[in-house]
Amino acid sequence: MTHFLNTMSPVARSVLFGALGLIVGNLLCHWVVWLTEPMRPPDSLPVLPRNRRPSNWTHRIPLVGSLLAGGNGCDRGQPIERWWLWCELGTAVLFAAFTAAYFDFHCQQTPEVRPEERWRIARCFYQLVLISLLVAATATDLRDYTISDWITLPGLLIGILGAAASGDLQMVHVWVDWNDPLVELNGPYLPDWMKEHQHWHGLAWSVCGLAAGAGITSVVWALSRLILGREAMGFGDVTLMAMIGSFVGWQPVVFIFLLAPLCGLAISVPLRLMTGKTFLPYGPYLSAAALVVLFAWRWIWMLELKISADRTFSIRRLMGDWQTLLLLAAISTVALAGLLLLVRLYRLVPVPLRRDPP
Repeated sequence: MTHFLNTMSPVARSVLFGALGLIVGNLLCHWVVWLTEPMRPPDSLPVLPRNRRPSNWTHRIPLVGSLLAGGNGCDRGQPIERWWLWCELGTAVLFAAFTAAYFDFHCQQTPEVRPEERWRIARCFYQLVLISLLVAATATDLRDYTISDWITLPGLLIGILGAAASGDLQMVHVWVDWNDPLVELNGPYLPDWMKEHQHWHGLAWSVCGLAAGAGITSVVWALSRLILGREAMGFGDVTLMAMIGSFVGWQPVVFIFLLAPLCGLAISVPLRLMTGKTFLPYGPYLSAAALVVLFAWRWIWMLELKISADRTFSIRRLMGDWQTLLLLAAISTVALAGLLLLVRLYRLVPVPLRRDPP
């Protein structure tokens, strides 16, 4: 399998994984419907919402079924909703694009992370599982404004067990220090225990990612509830970030949280046009930010900015300086609390009522 995927042409590989994405997308649609439909008797099967159930086998074929299911193809003459087609196509495009970025552009290759070839291939499939879960979480959040625990908790378990069982699926080690003066000669500092106990290291980076993802969003959730009297994000967003962190580790999850507002600005208008909703949940923005990090981790991690003639800012050096990280975390928490306090004070400002002219 390793040799087969490495020697395939990029076009053939993209077509193969695009087809796989269509099948997975179709299964995800059925899962989303099961999660978002009202409770049914135990012996009944989940169906498409509002009686949009394919009435013959051709309408169950990925993509083809979505295109064929028209007025005569579904019960009571109701067509399948548009989101079903978007979910199938989106999953297919993501599968094809990610495998191209992974194998052809080496989007996650960094100097200090060099997995065995079998685990390098396995990491691709491991992250395709994460992408599938992100698609499901986005679909349920857009439909019902909730992210089901049936998505995040099993996903979290898969993330931890996969990391611990392999010991070599990480995008970045749980700790890596690029700040040594002799780093150009010796490379970054990696604790010896990580090399000697790979499976414990796998468990460590996954659990640390889980804790970081849940911790960051929990702070925002708790502060907004304390200061504003209501949550700035739902608790489903907390479990979603915990699940993402269990797949990617704590360093990538920090960038995911920072990129989410930018992704919100970029995709809010298209999502509003596609869904027609004036209010959109935060979960899709977190999922979009996670995809950005998965596709661009190599360039994010290796980013260097020239500050002066003798000083360079480096992302990977920052992530190896725990004192600076603690200071930045404290400053960010205080700044967030101050911003939320300003929002609350702004809401207390009386607004004069406009009187209609006589």
